[in-house]
Amino acid sequence: MEAHKLRNPNKEDSELLVKLNALKAKHMKGALVPSSASASTKEEEARADLISHYVLRLAYCRTAELRKWFLAQECEMFRLKFSKYEAAEHEAFLAVHAPQYKAVDSAEFESVRDDVYKVMHSCLESKDIIQRTMAAPHFYKVAWTRVPELVSQRRVLLRRGFAYVSREALAPLVVAEFRASVSKGLSDMARRWRQMFPAEEEQRLQPLVASLANRSLVADYSGVATKYGDVSAASLQQLSARHFPLCMGHLMTQLHAEKHLRHGGRQQLGLFLKGIGLPMEEALLFWRSEFAPRTPNDQFDKQYAYNIRHNYGREGKRTDYTAHKCTTIVCFSGGPGDHHGCPYRRLDETQLRQALGRLKCEDRKIEEAVAKAREGHYQLACASAFEGIHRVPEMDVGVSAPLQYYTESRRIHAEREATAAQGAGAAAAGAGAGAAAGTGPGAAGAGAGGSGAGDAAMEAAPAGGATPGAPTPPQRGLKRGPEGAPLGSTPGAGR
Repeated sequence: MEAHKLRNPNKEDSELLVKLNALKAKHMKGALVPSSASASTKEEEARADLISHYVLRLAYCRTAELRKWFLAQECEMFRLKFSKYEAAEHEAFLAVHAPQYKAVDSAEFESVRDDVYKVMHSCLESKDIIQRTMAAPHFYKVAWTRVPELVSQRRVLLRRGFAYVSREALAPLVVAEFRASVSKGLSDMARRWRQMFPAEEEQRLQPLVASLANRSLVADYSGVATKYGDVSAASLQQLSARHFPLCMGHLMTQLHAEKHLRHGGRQQLGLFLKGIGLPMEEALLFWRSEFAPRTPNDQFDKQYAYNIRHNYGREGKRTDYTAHKCTTIVCFSGGPGDHHGCPYRRLDETQLRQALGRLKCEDRKIEEAVAKAREGHYQLACASAFEGIHRVPEMDVGVSAPLQYYTESRRIHAEREATAAQGAGAAAAGAGAGAAAGTGPGAAGAGAGGSGAGDAAMEAAPAGGATPGAPTPPQRGLKRGPEGAPLGSTPGAGR
């Protein structure tokens, strides 16, 4: 949801709710419960919502950064849900969770209607807003000390220590109350983190809950190495042009042009190539050939071969290293001559447009990617580029790892190839059916009825000096029908 808002900052609340419904249906096996749902359905939804909220509180209470992010997302979710309530639902919610906000009945409102109108007019509210508010008034009465900001701006009517707040102005106040309550709960939970887990379950539950903050909607791409067949040194250039993200394609281009990469670039590209399934022997062959002739074989073996074997766990402490994710790559920095890191961060706008143009990205998506990179949303910029290059709809989340980009690209390409093959198979089947129709009972009857014409044709001398009366030799490259005639030679056959 956060990624969708960043990519579409001008969306209305109704459009955000539609997207929220779609995301819940896709990732949480459910959707927001409509107002017309039964009481039991609403109760089950509220229970699931409450459980997930407190589980996420446990996961996100540990650091100030996690608390800040979780608080912002929960408040936005609460605001969207609260905004879709009807007047009766607002009153029922406030009666339980915020009794300090009391609904003003019609008789009391009539006694202050003129004063409320004067306040709204003095605040330079538009005529349409004033007419809509006064035609169907929904006001709440609250102690003025709870709305000091509205009082200081003279946006509310004050009577006997109470402020009269409209339904439209109420939502931010309730969200602020919700924010304060959740923030306090997160702080308390952070202080009592270790007390939340029973001693006998601490080793099992604590790491599980702590890992939730690092979970993603993105699937696990660790199996990509064996999913799409063997990867060899000879196929890397073709794979790079079709399926590599810009960060890896840029490194491949610079490596091929300069016949060398510094250590950061070799690590970033080498671990990615390992992740997509390049065997160690092929990796040695690839790097050796790319570094030649600038680096002779003996020098390559002394300076670079050990590091490649080390990345594959064949040297040193035998660690099985994994490819970097976007969060790591974005943080890489380098000086002149370094090419590793995220190109959406390191390249200027002109260079970025040129690089995406060479990948045949749509112009609209190029500008969207450049705008997101300018705002610091590098993973969303990469997602926009992916959509423009592959001509696919908007992704739910940004790109989180180069392996994700590569796998999704391979999947889309494989699906399109399968669809094309099915289409070709259907066309071939149609052609076969047409040919069979040309040699069916109707064609046989025509041949029997016209045997005299056939005998005359047999007696005619064919071109090329063939003996009169001899069968016409088969035409090279054409399949023969049951009677020896080339398939497709009859008008309409095989079309």
